[in-house]
Amino acid sequence: MDRLPFLSHLSELRSRVLRGVLWISGSMIVCFPFSNRVLAWLGSKSGTKLVFTTPTEAFWITLKVALTMGLLISYPLVLWEIWRFVAPGLYREEKKRVFKWLFGLTVFFFLGVVFSDLLALPQALHFLVGFGQSEGLSPFLSVDRTISFELRFLFVFGLIFELPLLMALLTSIGWVTPESFRKGRRWALVGNAVVASVLSPTQDFFNMMIMYLPMVFLYELGILLSAITMRQKKRGDLQRQMAESG
Repeated sequence: MDRLPFLSHLSELRSRVLRGVLWISGSMIVCFPFSNRVLAWLGSKSGTKLVFTTPTEAFWITLKVALTMGLLISYPLVLWEIWRFVAPGLYREEKKRVFKWLFGLTVFFFLGVVFSDLLALPQALHFLVGFGQSEGLSPFLSVDRTISFELRFLFVFGLIFELPLLMALLTSIGWVTPESFRKGRRWALVGNAVVASVLSPTQDFFNMMIMYLPMVFLYELGILLSAITMRQKKRGDLQRQMAESG
């Protein structure tokens, strides 16, 4: 009796995963004709002329740009497939909450990408290229390594900007309280430094700080969102208790 529902869910999961792969692949194909423009735009951020050092380098970096664009564009669509998979098993109020979290994660991810593009990435490139030039060196930057550096910067900032919402989500499901986040602030500072050193495309102090300082701010924002979520949760629980007693 239990085997049929399990197989049905497994089949649905396989279908959603396949749809997600198709969304990513389709987005990549659609973006490929525009990848040369994006490549030129990303290349201009370094302030120098980029070169390719192997016959295949320019081709592969164009594919990488198209794939990254496809991932960014299909990100909301993949989350939509996740939503379509979990929604049938949720109550009406649960559906509203899950949809709210998925929408929020999408918005914060793209806020991180925009922040990196407008502020963090230009500052990092200006410092690194400028430092080499101040030492009397001339930049001879590989298009593959430079563009990969920029894409990683954009993607990583998209992920770390989701930290506040993830903290609020943990509070919403009852795993962590705002007070626990406050008490763990010192450990979070250390953890953020470790994460920044791992995720930073380069291990120099300047770029680590470019990533570390926003993470500190985002953690504090996460504590605030966690506290707001806790108040809303307590208010909702109280209203349900009053409705049940009435």
